[in-house]
Amino acid sequence: KTMERTIDTANYGICIYSMDILQNFLKKEKIRTKKLLKLFQKDKKKFVQLQKEGIWIPLPQIDAVTYSLKIENLGEEFNGEWEKKLEYEGFNISVNNGIWISDTGSFMNFESSNYEGDGRECITSYGTIDYFSNKEIWYTTMSGKKMYSDIWYDIPSGKYLLTIKGYARKEIVDRKAVNYGFQFVFKKVDEFDGYKNPREEQYNFNVASMK
Repeated sequence: KTMERTIDTANYGICIYSMDILQNFLKKEKIRTKKLLKLFQKDKKKFVQLQKEGIWIPLPQIDAVTYSLKIENLGEEFNGEWEKKLEYEGFNISVNNGIWISDTGSFMNFESSNYEGDGRECITSYGTIDYFSNKEIWYTTMSGKKMYSDIWYDIPSGKYLLTIKGYARKEIVDRKAVNYGFQFVFKKVDEFDGYKNPREEQYNFNVASMK
């Protein structure tokens, strides 16, 4: 049985990482800022290191919409109503204690304590809800819609090469429906051999703009 998981991105894209691996990197590099997105964008050397060691893979410059997420290793597939629009392989990803797929906006002011515990709801001053846990983070909009910003997946620890596939519905009936998605495939390896940089020009992850 596949659980229908979706993620909402505000404006920066989505990213894939393992929290333990990321925390070790931040500790090792003595990085104390919470503005990780700014740091990762500006510091080219650090960014390349993130790719080489498989610490943090962004899918940049994608439309700010809701995306359906599937992990092929967990038996999750897009059915015949969807069409594959892109496929890139060979991104390094190190996994320890599962992986997170997050709205990259979560890294504008990164708070690792948000990703801990069995779940807590916070009522905002607008009367909406923010929910934090070690499995998912979501918030409600003013109209009461639940939007997921971060989702945890149980992927066994190890080194992997990540394949990223982008899908679109063959027929977009309803603008409000989820019409685009990504499928991720984790292929186990013993060691990383080189690396690929998702920011390079040959990669276009913006499946929502593909005809």
